[in-house]
Order: sequence, then C-alpha cells, then structure tokens
Amino acid sequence: MRKNKLNEKDKLLLAQYGLSSLGLSYAERRVYTQDEFLSRAGEPIDAIYFVVSGKAKVFINLSSGKQLLLAYFTSRGLIGDIELMTDRPVNYTTVRAVTDFICIALPLSIYAGELRSNNTFVNYVAKELAEKLTQRVINGAITTLQPLEARLCAYITQTSEDGLFRETLTEVAGVVGASYRHLLRCLDNLCRKGILQKELSGYRVINRKALDKNAGDLYVLK
Repeated sequence: MRKNKLNEKDKLLLAQYGLSSLGLSYAERRVYTQDEFLSRAGEPIDAIYFVVSGKAKVFINLSSGKQLLLAYFTSRGLIGDIELMTDRPVNYTTVRAVTDFICIALPLSIYAGELRSNNTFVNYVAKELAEKLTQRVINGAITTLQPLEARLCAYITQTSEDGLFRETLTEVAGVVGASYRHLLRCLDNLCRKGILQKELSGYRVINRKALDKNAGDLYVLK
C-alpha cells in the first residue's frame, strides 16, 4: 500500500459528499495492489475510505470457515461507513483489492466527530447504506436460490481481469457456496461448453457473451 497527498480531483470528490470545508491535512490517497487487504474483519478500524477507482471484494468470514460475499465496489462508494455511524472500533468486514484500488482515507481518530456532525455527509451515508442493504438482500437471495453455474459465472464476470480468472479456488468455493469438488466439476462443464479455457495461470474467458448470459444480473456492481 502506497500513501500520497490528495490531488485536486480527490478534493473535488470529497466536495461531492459535502466535505469541501473539511481540513485535509491528515487525509491520504492510498493505493492498494491486487489482492492486498484494505481491512480485515475483527481488526481495529483506522479510517473511512472514499473509493476513487478500482474494484474491491467485501465479505465476512463465517464460523464454518466459509466466506459470504457482500458486495463489490467500483469507481465510487464508501468503505467503513457502518463502523463510523455505529462507532464500532473494529472492522465489520474484510475488504480485499481485486484490481489496483485507489481510495481517499480519512483517519477516524481525527475526523469521526466532524463527519458525524455534517448533515450533508450523514444524509449521503444514509442513502448509501440503504442501497447497500437492498443489494445485499438481493445477493443473499441469489446465493440461496440460483444454481451454482449461474453464481459462478456471475462471480467470474466480476473478478476476471483482461479475460483471465485466477482466484484461489478454495476461496471461490466458499464464496459461491459449493464444495471444492462441485466447483471443479462446474468449471470443467463451462470449459466443455466453450465458455472457459483452462490455462496454467487460471481460466481464460473465451465466450464472454455466453458467460454474461449465464450470469444474468447476479452480484451487480455498485
């Protein structure tokens, strides 16, 4: 993770949240590389993040050892808003960069009180939390009701980069709610259908149209 000073575009982004008058001496532009963790569930939270660009996976770990996918962020949104508004001292979720990920970090030890007292910002957070709740309810229903192939295709559409899907399959199995063997059978079936092609570094998407059709509107990006 690299830390830099804010640029003018970053300041304009914060202004959209009603924070144009906020003193930014302690604000940071943070750049995370692919697979780097922004936060881990249960660990102390240090900042609220305003997404500038990139894609990050947001999930919680269950007592069974499996992961429950909550959402993706891309190009916009907030990370840490639940913790801010509930005054929670530790992270509720784990957030990991899927691509190079850029965000503006405001340390909560410095800015929490001022953020909570800013009505424009609080109204934006309320709207954002309502949208997140709605999408997570939909995603939860999808995970429960849709067949594995649809869930897996949707997951691949979100996490493949430059047409290559190369996530750790044991983690993928937990996220999409399948056993490791069942996941492998589903991947093999997608290869037989000419949608994917197995490579040493992962699975190559060779029929994006068919992949998107199988996925439908599952796990829609924000």
